Amino acid sequence: MSKPNRRVSEEMPHRGPANPSYGGISVVFPVHNESFIIEQTLRNYIAELQDRVEDFEVIVAEDGSIDDTKSVLERLSKELPIKLYMSDERKGYQQALIDAISHAGKPWLFIVDSDYQFAAIDFWRLESYRGEYDVVLGMKAPRKDPLYRVLLSRGYNSLMRLFLRVPYRDMDTGFRLIRRDIANEISPDVKYMSFFTAEFVVRAHHKGYKIVEVPVPHYARKIGSTSIFYVSKLFMICLHQFAGIFRLRNEIWAARANHSKGGGK
Repeated sequence: MSKPNRRVSEEMPHRGPANPSYGGISVVFPVHNESFIIEQTLRNYIAELQDRVEDFEVIVAEDGSIDDTKSVLERLSKELPIKLYMSDERKGYQQALIDAISHAGKPWLFIVDSDYQFAAIDFWRLESYRGEYDVVLGMKAPRKDPLYRVLLSRGYNSLMRLFLRVPYRDMDTGFRLIRRDIANEISPDVKYMSFFTAEFVVRAHHKGYKIVEVPVPHYARKIGSTSIFYVSKLFMICLHQFAGIFRLRNEIWAARANHSKGGGK
């Protein structure tokens, strides 16, 4: 894995077209309670990518929203080229995203959080790495979230680097390009952590896949608030993630030991 400059380039990325030899792209949006921002998110990403990515689809996976998100998406599905999947019950981010991936049909997944804290144009900062890497992570540089979330993320990533022996700085990013065959292989095993991408990255790393982090601008949430990081839930969130790190570590180390005993066969 290379170590790109952690600072965001001041130059605007070249806006395509995407290299067709790398394969088509499924843009995947997990959505929960985003009625005020989801239309802007979808329209901006489609406008940026539709005419610049030759083989392109948009998957919207709604996860049991209790605001007006469902009605907004139903209206947009009649206007925009999206494939909409909705759920009457809340699955949780991890399971909703795993289910969304199962609907994608292109060789690459561009998985984006739907709160528009990443700009559509910054897809092009990741695009050129598809030719060399299996997983391309958009590293928030700098992160524009409340201080407690920044500190929580730093601590979480530090623990994973320490206990899981991975070198990455921002494993819970909401802006990532992933080969679909790798996602299909690894996603069913993601189970220990609340944050799909972090556990996925650790598993992909230990399977030998090539991963790179690319600095991208991150923006403050324009409206609404997170549905995961309520301050009142922080203790239980931290406890769950800490336990998940050790469960994942034990599984990975046990698999290595069994592999060694079997002579690598």
